[in-house]
Amino acid sequence: MRLRWILAAAGVLLLLAIGALAALPWLVDIPKVQAYISQQASQALGRPVTFASLSIALLPRPVVRLRGLSVADDPRFGTAPFLTVEEGRVGLRLRPLLSGRVELTDLTLDRLRIEVVEEGGRLNVATLGAQTSPARGTPRAGGGAPGGASAAAGLVSQIRITDGALHYQKRGVKGGDWRLEDMTFTLHANGRGDGLLFKGQAVAQPGGVRLGITEATLSLGGGRAFTEAPLRALLDIEAKDVAALGGAFLASPSLAGPVKGRLEVSGTVSQLAASGELRLERLMVSEQRPHCPAPTRRQLALQDVRVPVALTPIRLDLRPLQAQVNGGSASAHLTADLQTAPVMAVRTLTLKAITVKGMQLSPLLVDYLCQAYAVSGPLDLTGEAVLRPADPWRTLSGAGTLQIGRGKVVGAGAMRTLRDVAELAGALSPLHRRERESRPGVSPLDFDAITATYRIAGGVVSTEDLLYRSGTMTLAGAGTYGLADGTVDMAVTLTQGRTQVKAQVTGSSGGALRVVPTDIKYRERGGIKKLLERLLR
Repeated sequence: MRLRWILAAAGVLLLLAIGALAALPWLVDIPKVQAYISQQASQALGRPVTFASLSIALLPRPVVRLRGLSVADDPRFGTAPFLTVEEGRVGLRLRPLLSGRVELTDLTLDRLRIEVVEEGGRLNVATLGAQTSPARGTPRAGGGAPGGASAAAGLVSQIRITDGALHYQKRGVKGGDWRLEDMTFTLHANGRGDGLLFKGQAVAQPGGVRLGITEATLSLGGGRAFTEAPLRALLDIEAKDVAALGGAFLASPSLAGPVKGRLEVSGTVSQLAASGELRLERLMVSEQRPHCPAPTRRQLALQDVRVPVALTPIRLDLRPLQAQVNGGSASAHLTADLQTAPVMAVRTLTLKAITVKGMQLSPLLVDYLCQAYAVSGPLDLTGEAVLRPADPWRTLSGAGTLQIGRGKVVGAGAMRTLRDVAELAGALSPLHRRERESRPGVSPLDFDAITATYRIAGGVVSTEDLLYRSGTMTLAGAGTYGLADGTVDMAVTLTQGRTQVKAQVTGSSGGALRVVPTDIKYRERGGIKKLLERLLR
């Protein structure tokens, strides 16, 4: 009997609860709720907040639906909204609602759109969070809100963003636009209530760079502006093509290839830093080379590129940047000094601890750079360099040592010069004949090694100890070579047996070079007479 009364009482209570839920839309003062939410959001953001409509869904839990949400921009940046949301859903706590009070739980924003604008060094987000005076007639958080809810009760525990987008625009600057699309984020307050924890993913454009954010924290409060709020996060990066990332720092050469990596981001919202590593299985470096035969756009392939990153607002450090190139390896400590206005770009590149081992030169000097003084063979090099990416060949400075293993003279300019010097002593024609007889198909311009120490200043390479060694002759050189225009001014000494020729080589590799003999020791009787006859013909 008692059990039957208990079941009957439970049934009555259940009916009362269902009736109360069904009556919620009439019990809740929707205009007051709308004014309360708008006022709370406006105070939190320091901007007017409006929305087109509000409705309440009862099941599976009470939810307020906001449509057409809009947050005004800083008036100094225009009248278009700073933020819009197609639909927002605010969860309500049931027990306070039944007693006439409004307490919020979570917030979901569908199709969030944010417009960040920079103009004259100012950001429109800089004034976010500034306190505004409550509008007259608007309920106060402390007691005028429905049910006398406090400001703390109005805070949401979690914010979720789905299908969001952020557009950044630097006005008056070409190429000063980028976007985050397909944003999905979850944010909630930390344990102390003075910051946010969040995670999510997005796609950065241009470039289609996929970003995954985890373990992210944003510290608020303390009277700081939003742009000065400390931020930390782990950022996973993946892109089918690194072109957009490379283009943000380098105008030329252009870079292409898939990239993956992870960065640890820290700093403030306006002054971020990052450290970590990016990896590229294959990186294509391409550049327009007008002096090359068609096609004038040339490419160089790098394999297994490893890029340790240390990025600040003013500097990018890659230590050490490593890659496999043309059958060998290359590494360097690279530092890029950055400018942020009017657009982010590299002012200078500094390369220290440059180390090249066993890199075949023909793909670089012939296929990519189209150098008239190109040689083939494996290169070992150590050195350092500084340049400006806007004009690398005229601003390059540095020093180092190099050694090229067994190879060939393949550049047309180098071949002509070496032949001209050799022919002054009548050395090349008998050498050429003997080489063809002993090793058919082998050029007389094959060499065993080339060594030199060098200095570079303003794009001009100078050396005092260039040494070219082959099986039958040696050539020593001292002088300069201009990287930008191919200008040569070099004293050379060619020795073959007892024959020695000294000459001055001047001119441009793009035009005609003059080979002027300065001293000759000739091994044949009557050799000087034959030489003069040949020169005067």
